[in-house]
Amino acid sequence: MKKLFTWSQWSIGTKILILFLGLSIISMGVIGYLTNKNIRDLGAYAIESSSALGQSAIEDSTNQLNQLGENIIEQKSKDVAKQVEMYLEARPPMTVEEMRADQELRSIVVQPVGTLGYTTLIDPVSATIIIHKYPAQEKNLESLKETLPTFWALLKSSVGVESTAGYYDWLEVDGTINQKFAGIDAIETQNGLTLTLWATTYITEFSMPAELTKEEINAAIQASSDYINDNVNNIQNLFFIVFAVLVVIVVGLALLLSRVITSPIQALKTGAEAIGKGNLDYKLKIKNKDELGELANTFNNMALELKNYTERLKSTAAENIENERKIQENLRVYMREVGQAQENERKRIARELHDDTIQALVAVSRDLEELESGNLKKPAREIRKEIRTIIEGLRRFSQELRPSIIDDLGLIPAVKWLGSELEKNDKIDVETKITGAQRQLRGHSELMIFRVIQEALTNVRRHSHATKVNIEIGFWENKLKIKIRDNGKGFKIPAKLSELPQAGKLGLLGISERVQLIGGSLDIKSQRGKGTVLTIDIPLYD
Repeated sequence: MKKLFTWSQWSIGTKILILFLGLSIISMGVIGYLTNKNIRDLGAYAIESSSALGQSAIEDSTNQLNQLGENIIEQKSKDVAKQVEMYLEARPPMTVEEMRADQELRSIVVQPVGTLGYTTLIDPVSATIIIHKYPAQEKNLESLKETLPTFWALLKSSVGVESTAGYYDWLEVDGTINQKFAGIDAIETQNGLTLTLWATTYITEFSMPAELTKEEINAAIQASSDYINDNVNNIQNLFFIVFAVLVVIVVGLALLLSRVITSPIQALKTGAEAIGKGNLDYKLKIKNKDELGELANTFNNMALELKNYTERLKSTAAENIENERKIQENLRVYMREVGQAQENERKRIARELHDDTIQALVAVSRDLEELESGNLKKPAREIRKEIRTIIEGLRRFSQELRPSIIDDLGLIPAVKWLGSELEKNDKIDVETKITGAQRQLRGHSELMIFRVIQEALTNVRRHSHATKVNIEIGFWENKLKIKIRDNGKGFKIPAKLSELPQAGKLGLLGISERVQLIGGSLDIKSQRGKGTVLTIDIPLYD
């Protein structure tokens, strides 16, 4: 037994075989362990990075959608409050009972807000609902002072202020308490009452798209995780197969070419150690044309594949990070510019109301006072003419904010109206051509298409210096094709649509995003001095 384990008594072939096998098993084990560990670490890093980026995008999207929802609710409150105030000013002073009995007033007060919300009229001083969607709720709210303190605080904060907004808790029929958001605007009545118009709904309905996006991102991350794990397992299985083949080759070579393979074995060991330390650029320099040479080539190819795969993982992770950074940057630029545009539009509205409508109303009010006192020298027909002028101005202002033609007559007449307005106000020839069998589109899609064409014509008016515009709308069997062509100065198109904000093309970015929201596609062609062509394809569903 002692002689059996005496190293000096073993043959050279046996010694080389045992030594080579030992070195091969150890070295390949180290390579396999380090390779498997590095690949799994890289995969875990890629998954963790994707999850972090996805969560960040979801949070940013939710915040932006909530902010957008708040703005929509507040704007709805202002719009409906203005409508109610104008209606009350055009009527004799009304009591609360008369207001509740006036069906036309009720239809103006109660308007939808989002999907679940609505507007209502409240007297904040007496804490009484004047007009509500459900008449049974038109009652005093003192009982909510203790049960819903946040609602009560918001109600009382609206006393004596022109406009406010905020969140509050609301008790549902099933006993649960959910958070809602309200935009509140004051209304002055002719009999001295100060009422408030509330626009309120659940803010979560505006952030619902972000929740859907969250599910899609989580599904994509899970798919990426499964893909990485599958590839890691495949590489591990491949490694075991290669290892088994190497063992067989080593045994054969050790028995047949014990002396010849000594040097290549050392080279193989050195290479294995280098790869095990992370030097994936290392290559075995063995010139043999026999099986050992093939083993070296296999080893080098494996190291090369491992290097390429590692670089692909790193490149993919870096590319995802860079793309996410660009998306966030574009989003910040777009939101900043959109906010500035909204602020400019608010200033323009306020300026036009103050300079035109309010001044004209003040003049009419003075004429009426003189008429009442018997000192009016101006004929009554001139006062009526001034009032008609004010009404026309308000009607024109309302058309600019949201043309009623889109609701009354539909998309095609509204587009033709846009063209006629461009011809009348900017002296630009507009030719509108409609082909195919016209059909009624979904309300949301019809409004979105109208806004896309309106934005395109606004870009023509502001930037193109064009003298002619062609609008072609084709109704196909399963899609709507829109082509808007001008003969303006043209511009250089960015390589990607995501680079539009940096190029200052926020109008085109808005068009692109609206088209994507209704499942369509946008193609932009432009050449300096030869005009611009926008081609929009929108799928039609039955």
